[in-house]
Amino acid sequence: MLKVFQYVQPFRLSLEIALLGLLSSYQILSLHLADRLGTSIAIPCLFTLLTGHHCWGCGLSRALWSLVQGDFLDAYHYNSAIYLVLGFFVFRGVRCYLSGNQ
Repeated sequence: MLKVFQYVQPFRLSLEIALLGLLSSYQILSLHLADRLGTSIAIPCLFTLLTGHHCWGCGLSRALWSLVQGDFLDAYHYNSAIYLVLGFFVFRGVRCYLSGNQ
């Protein structure tokens, strides 16, 4: 039974990485189109559609796009949690790199 898990774990990790890459690529494309052409193909927030209020994740994409462009103040205004999320991903990346799970 243990041998099954040895084969499933690398496949699961590569599937997660592939899905994260696809989602990231779509998000970058939608932000680029919104920035250059004014066309929005972004996925709408279900919480905002149902309640009319912004959730804790609303504005993270715009904040990330502002960080990529070097506008740190706008990134904070879109969603101040972007710095926590960025710190988490940097921590996870360094931890993954140091443990050898590249």
